[in-house]
Formats: sequence, C-alpha cells, structure tokens
Amino acid sequence: MTRILFAEHRRQMPLLLNHIHELRERYLLHRPVPTLAVVGACNAGKSTLINALLQEEISPVDILPATPCPLFFSYGETFSVYADGRFKHSQSGQALFSLLRQKNIRVNRVEITLPNPWLKKCTLIDTPGLDTANQNRLLEKIVPAADFILYLFHQRGPDEQDRYFLYRLKGSPFLHSFNRISFWVNSNCGHPDGSALVAARTAVGEIFGGEVPVNYLNTKNKESVENLRLFMEAELASLALKELEKLFKEEDKHIPRQLARTLSIKEDGLFLNMFWDIHERARTALETGQLSAILQQMRSESRERLAAYNQKVLPAPLPPAVRRETWQAVNFSLIKERLLNLLQRLLKDPALQSLPTREHLRELAKSMANDRFFITLWGPFSSGKSTFLNALMQEVLLPAQDKSTTSSLVRLNHGPEKLAVAHYPLQATLFLLDERDGEVFLCREELVTLNRWLNNPQFLKNLREIEVYTGGKFLRVNIAELSTLLAQTQNLFRPRTFPAGINSHIPAITRSIPAKRAIRAVTAVRLSFYHAREKTFRLADPGELAEFKHLTVTPEEAMLVDGIDIYHPAEMFKLATFIDTPGIDSVHTRYAKTVAGWLNKSDVHLVFFNGRHMLSPAHRDFLRHTAFPEKLRENCFCVINFADTLNRNEKERMAAFLRRELAPPAPLEIHFISALDALRDKHNFAFNQFLRRLEWFILTQRGEKVLLRRIEQIKELLTMEGYESSPTGRVLEKYCRELEEIRQILKQPGGYRLWKMPASLRKG
Repeated sequence: MTRILFAEHRRQMPLLLNHIHELRERYLLHRPVPTLAVVGACNAGKSTLINALLQEEISPVDILPATPCPLFFSYGETFSVYADGRFKHSQSGQALFSLLRQKNIRVNRVEITLPNPWLKKCTLIDTPGLDTANQNRLLEKIVPAADFILYLFHQRGPDEQDRYFLYRLKGSPFLHSFNRISFWVNSNCGHPDGSALVAARTAVGEIFGGEVPVNYLNTKNKESVENLRLFMEAELASLALKELEKLFKEEDKHIPRQLARTLSIKEDGLFLNMFWDIHERARTALETGQLSAILQQMRSESRERLAAYNQKVLPAPLPPAVRRETWQAVNFSLIKERLLNLLQRLLKDPALQSLPTREHLRELAKSMANDRFFITLWGPFSSGKSTFLNALMQEVLLPAQDKSTTSSLVRLNHGPEKLAVAHYPLQATLFLLDERDGEVFLCREELVTLNRWLNNPQFLKNLREIEVYTGGKFLRVNIAELSTLLAQTQNLFRPRTFPAGINSHIPAITRSIPAKRAIRAVTAVRLSFYHAREKTFRLADPGELAEFKHLTVTPEEAMLVDGIDIYHPAEMFKLATFIDTPGIDSVHTRYAKTVAGWLNKSDVHLVFFNGRHMLSPAHRDFLRHTAFPEKLRENCFCVINFADTLNRNEKERMAAFLRRELAPPAPLEIHFISALDALRDKHNFAFNQFLRRLEWFILTQRGEKVLLRRIEQIKELLTMEGYESSPTGRVLEKYCRELEEIRQILKQPGGYRLWKMPASLRKG
C-alpha cells in the first residue's frame, strides 16, 4: 500500500509543483526567485549535488577543495560568468573550472547564468568548505541572502568544524527561521552503517532543539537525488504559496471597491474584461489556499519517502574473512626475551669474571627490558584506522563505524590467545566545557555520562572522592554539592527561552556563552576510586566479543576506560605494538589532546587521511601546530584510505596537494590503500605492498638501530673479556655464536618470511 501511495505521489507532485511555479511566474514576476544555499564541510559533496540538481556538470568537482568562493547559479538565456561583477569569457563549465583553479585567485563571488529550467525556480549558491575565514563570509553574506539552506554532512557525520559553525549559525540574527534549513548526510562513499545519521541528529538536536530531521542523501544515486529534488521543490513551492497568499490577502481588501468601480463602466467589453480579471484573481486566491493544503499533504508524504530511503540504505554484508597465507614474521618480543635470557645466563656463568663487564651487561639488560616499539595510527575520525587493524587481524574485532568510534588508546600486541583487557584507573577526569575563539560550549555527552554514573549504585560503591575544578583549582565536594554546582553550570548554557533551575535535568538544547561568563561554571570533575581494576574479554567467545564492542562504543562505559590492550596472533603484531587512537577532529576535543600527548612516545607514525574528505581544517592545524611534523617526518607514513574511490589522476593530485600543504623539506612517503577491501580480500595488492614496506622499515628501525646495536655491544664486551684469558674466550664463544645467529636474521630485511625460527630462539 505504501508503494502505491509513493507511486501516486510521484506522479501528481511534479504537476502540482509546476502549476505553483506557473502561478508564481504570473503573479510574482517582478520578485526574485528564492535562493537556495548549499553549505557544508570541504569535500562533503556540495558541488556534486549542485550538478545533480541541474543535471549537468557545471559546478567544479574535484577530490580536493575546488570552490574558492561562493558560486551563484541563476537563470539566463545564455551561459555567462561574472567574477566580482566583471564579465569573463567562458563558454563552458570546463572554462569555469579553469578560472577557479587559477593560482592565488582573489575573487569574492562568481555569478553564473545558464539556460537551465530548474534555475527558473530558484537561484543556487555553491559555497566553499567550512574553514574559519569561510565561516565568517557565510554568516555575514551568504546566510542573510538565502531563503533556504541545505546543509550537507560528510558520510562520517558532523565534526568539530560543523558543530562550531552550527552553533554560530544558531546564534546568528540572520537565520530568522529554523524551518528554512535542512540537514543531510551524504552517503556517496559506500554503504553507510547508520551511525553517522544518529550522530548528526543528536548533534543538530542539541544545538537547534527538539527532533530536527536529518536524512541520508547519495549524490551518486539517481533515486536519492530525485527524492531530494522533489523535497526541495516542495519547500520552494511552499515559500511561493506563502508569498502568493500574502499578495492575495492584501488584494482581497480591495476587491469590493474594484467591483463597485466596474459597475460604473458603460462599455460591455471593458466591463467584462475588468470583471473577468477580478474573478480570475479571486478564483486563484481561493485555489491558492486549496493548493497549500494539498502541498502540505504531499510534503508529509515526501518526508515518509525520505524516511523509507533512510531504512533502505543498509551496510553491505561483509563476507567471512579468509585467513592470509601462513608466513612467519620476526618476533621482536621473543628475540628480546631470548637476548635477556642470554644475558641472565652470562651473568650466572663463572667464566665471566670481570666485574666491569658484569656491570655493563646488567645495565644493558635493564635498558633492553624497557625497550618497546610502538606504531601509532592517527588522523581524523572515520579515516579507516580501526578497519586497517581489523584487516591486519583478518577479522572484525575493533568496532568501526561512520561516526567517531574509538574513544581511548587501544594497544594491539602479539599473543597466542585473542584477548582484550580494559584498564580502569584510580582517577578519571571529565572535562565539561570546551572553549574556542572566546566562546565556551557545554560538553553535553560528558554531563549525561556523569549523571548516569552518579545514579548507578554499583558505580558509587567504588567511588572514593569527588573534586570539581572551578575558580582555577580543584575543590572536594559531596554528591549533593556536585548536583547543585552542575545545575548552576547547566543553567548558564540554557537558551534564554527555556526555564532555568530545573533539578539536575540536562538541557536538550544548549548555547555557547562568552568565556568571561563561564568563570562561574564547573570546568571539570575529577573522580577518585578505591581500586584500579581490569576487565578481560575472551574475543574468541561471541558473547564476550559483543560485550567488548558494547564497552568501546557506549560513552558511559568507554569514558571510564584508561586504555585497552588487545592480544592477537596476527603476524604483523610480532613486529611491534600497534596503537589505535581517537579521531583528532571529532566533536569531542579531548580526543585531540589524548593523541597529542601520546605522539612523542611513538616510534613510527601512520597518519591516516580520508580519501573523500581530504585534510579538514582541524586535521591541517593539528599536523602543522600540534604534531610537530619536523620531528616525526623521518618515521612517518601518510596513508590515504578509500583509495578504491579514486582514479589515478586524483591520486597523483592528492599526493601533490598533501606534500604542498605540509611543505616538508624532504618528500613524504604516501601510500594509497583501501582497508575495507583488504579486510574482504586477503590478496589486496596495494595493502600487501604497503605492509611489505612497513615491515622493511620496522626491521631497519627496530632491528638495525635497536637490537643490532644491543647485540654488537654484548659481542664487544664478550670479545674484550675473551682477550684477557684464552680459556674464558673459548667458554664464551657459544654465546657469541648465538648472538651472530640473531644478527644474521636482523641483517636480512624481508628474508625472514622464508626463514624458520631456530631452536635457540623458540620458547621452551
């Protein structure tokens, strides 16, 4: 039945919309058509959407940001381009693209006219991505000029730039009606999993209040674009009907006087013409009211169709992982263990009589015991870091969603059994406020989580002390005092139209406040517990695996975790400990601080980029100012994920863009992969090629620069000891042979895959 209604709706709606448009052209001819602005982050698909609506390739589309200034598309009999009011000789969209790609272009706006029928209904504005300068321009010039705003999120959902802009947009005096903004998540990067849609609805709801509709859109899917087209035409038609109703309501006051005037006309022809004109306008006025009721019903059906499409867009089923061919990697942890064992045997051997040599060997053993090698994966959220690690394990153990998922550092180690160990600390600190450009925002998710903790009897049993950070210092408080302070803090962020003083209810809608006013607020809450604890999950057990995944994606659980250790028999984990990190551009700004605090402890860096959302402003700032790339460059790999969505030319341009943006003195090592393809297919060439390169690099860095140096130091000490006494040298020779055996392994990067571990290096 629903399909029949939708089919009927699709047949009737275009006719109704065209009729309303004809009425507008007839009675509102001298008024400008409505303006529709498409707004969103870089590479969210705004220009692609403009082209889909116009059904022609006119707005520049590129894998890199290609819209340097607002582009105004309006109807004209011929194609023409005006940059800041000056005519430019352009005959095609390609010429427009060339104009906008000029280096150091300084244009505030470009106006394009073309004979496209859809532009008779509205003027389209394609806007640049949301960096700080563009945000100011959008709020000052574009938003006031727009009758309707179509806000487009990337498939991964809202990030820090989106949230900041929407807060500013909400507080802007130019946005006079929230009913004239529509939110969409562009799912053009593959099958979405629904998490970004939920995250976008939550974020937008907190900012604008209530249930704000957010729908999926796929700019590459005809059905999806057609759904959006009908939705937008209905919204534009609704605006036109309101203008017509206002016009006819004003004219209705003059109809009695006009009729009286026609009665005085003696000439029959003129009388009939005047009377018929009044009759037609009165009939149209009545018809407009009826059309408005019908249109409202069709708008409701259109929203139902969008809701049905949201349900229809489901993730592609992931086939069971096929195990990679058996090959054996150098187990650095095992080699280190055997070297330590060798040193212990040496120190106990009576043949070693020199006290200085013994002392040097003890220092070496102590230093070696503390040696650890870390490979850290970091970058924006939803760039494929967790999926990459799942591909290494050839099974989905780490949760991976469109939205931000990883909330703490996850360490992946080699082990014979699949285990996850969650570490719960003695202290946990929740930061409740976030400041940016002199404005302070309330961290609502942290407040919700804190409220749930304090209402959980099991949680309170282990809670030893509560402290709040206010006035520049931590103060000890009890639960009642904390509730009062939190209520006062929450009331500072309530919109003026909402009542304050509601006991402990966390506001569903929040606003930003000036930093000076936030001095009275609680900045952070520190909780101390009686006992630090750990929880172990056997990941081979489906029930415990599900429990582990629930822990990692549920804020109430995840915010308590200080870190997670995973043990897995994947061969790559023999080479080093891999670290999965939270996304640095998430709306949760604490994630960026967590990553920044860890980077100096890491030995190798895999910096991830989303191939369809390249170098967001937050990511660029982090790379330039926080990550100290000049210190990391030698041990840094740039990994551009979702390479399956890029062609060869796009990859080359993206690599050049990245090198130019980061501007290093030496070329960056850039690799294009598809982590999801690698998870599905063990033979994925690009992924395996990158792993071989990474293995060689680890062998060089950890083998030659760390373990080989240790081996040479031990051999040098033993050789010196052997020269003092020939019998001693003969006794110590067996240790030298064992060290030489290990050295040969480490001196042949890549050859270890054909090498069988000798008995001297096997456990037990």
